[in-house]
Amino acid sequence: MSRILLGQLGSNGDCLYATILARQIKHDNPDCHLTWAISSLCRPMIEQNPDVDEIWEVSVDSWNDQKFMWEVFEREAMQRMARHHFDRVYLSQIWPNNFENFDGTIRPSVLRSYGAPITVPIECVLMLTEQEVSRVEAFVKRHNIGGYRHRIIFECSSKSGQSYVTPKFALAVAQAVLEKQNDVCFVLSSHLPIKTNRPEIVDGSAISLRESAELTKHCSLFVGCGSGGTTAAISSAGQQLPMIQILKGDKSVYASFAHDFEYWGLPTDHIIELTDASEERVAHCIVKSLQSGHSEARAVYHEDIPIEFFFYFELIERHLLKRGHYINAARSLKVTAERYGWRPELIHFARRNVCSFLKLDPRHGLPYVQQEVQEFTDQIWHQGQ
Repeated sequence: MSRILLGQLGSNGDCLYATILARQIKHDNPDCHLTWAISSLCRPMIEQNPDVDEIWEVSVDSWNDQKFMWEVFEREAMQRMARHHFDRVYLSQIWPNNFENFDGTIRPSVLRSYGAPITVPIECVLMLTEQEVSRVEAFVKRHNIGGYRHRIIFECSSKSGQSYVTPKFALAVAQAVLEKQNDVCFVLSSHLPIKTNRPEIVDGSAISLRESAELTKHCSLFVGCGSGGTTAAISSAGQQLPMIQILKGDKSVYASFAHDFEYWGLPTDHIIELTDASEERVAHCIVKSLQSGHSEARAVYHEDIPIEFFFYFELIERHLLKRGHYINAARSLKVTAERYGWRPELIHFARRNVCSFLKLDPRHGLPYVQQEVQEFTDQIWHQGQ
C-alpha cells in the first residue's frame, strides 16, 4: 500500500478545490493511504471526506501565520518523505512556494500540481453530517425562511482581495431590494455577526461555512463575492442556484466563476458577474432577477470580464521575482501561455522581467534546468518573428 501526502493548508475555497485532487489520487491509486495536511483553520473543509484516510492538522492561530507555518510544514513533509514515511508528496497550495503552477486563476493552478490529467468530476467534495443538516433545518425554521417567495444567500466577506463586498455593503443592498420587492428574505452569510432589526434580513453568522452549502437547498438565489462560501455552494453538498457574483475589476478573471466554468466546459448561463458595481446597481440586478427572471437579468447586467494580466504580473513579481525565483516565474509564464496563448503582454513581461535574469537564479547551475532555461529563452525570443 502506497502512502501519499497531499499538502494544502489553506484557504477554505482552495482546500475545497483540492478535494478534486484527493478524489483523483484515490481514483488512480485506489489502495493508497492518503494523508491530507491542512491548517486547523480549514480542517472543517475536509471533515467526513471519503477520499481522505488521515488528517495531519497543522496548527495555525490566524490567517497572518499561514506563510510561516507553510514553510515549517513543507520542510517537515520533505524530511518525512526522506525517512520513507510517505512514498509520494503532492503540494497543491499555490501560495507561498508553488507559484510555478499559477496561471492567474485558482482551480486549474491547484490541480496542475498533480502533473497528470484530471479525469474525475470537476466538483468540490463536501460531506456534511446529519447533525449539520439538522442545524440548518432548525435555522431555516427559526427564521421562517421558507415562508418567503424569494430566499437569497448573500456571501458578504472575502479574504483574498477578489471582492470589495462587506457585511455593511450587503446590508445596504438588502435594504434597497426590500424597498422595491416584497416577499424576499436575505441571509447575510459571514463569519461576522450582523445587527439588523428587520426579520427579512437574517444574520447568517450562526451557520458555518460547511452548513452554508446545505442552506442553498432552502434558497432560490445566491449572491456572492468569489470566496469560500461560493465554492461551498457549488460543492457536492450544495445545490446549484442562479448566482450573482460581485468582484473587483482590477483582478480580471482571477476570481471569475464564469471564466472558471468555461475552462472546465461547464454551463455558465446561471452566473451573472458584476465588477466594481455600486450598492444601487447590485440591488437593481437582484430585483431584475426576481421580477423578470435570471436570464433577462443576465442579458442586462452580466459583464464578460476581459482577460488581463495586471494582477497576475503583480503576484508573480511579489512572490517570485522579488525572491529571485526567476525559473519558477518562467514556468508560470509557460503554463499561463499554454492556457491563453503567447499574448503580447506575456511576451513583453517575459522579455523585460524574466529572460535576462534567469542566470541569477541559483538553480541555473543544474544541467536539466539549464536546458529548460535555454528552451524557454529561445521560445520567448522567437515569439512574433
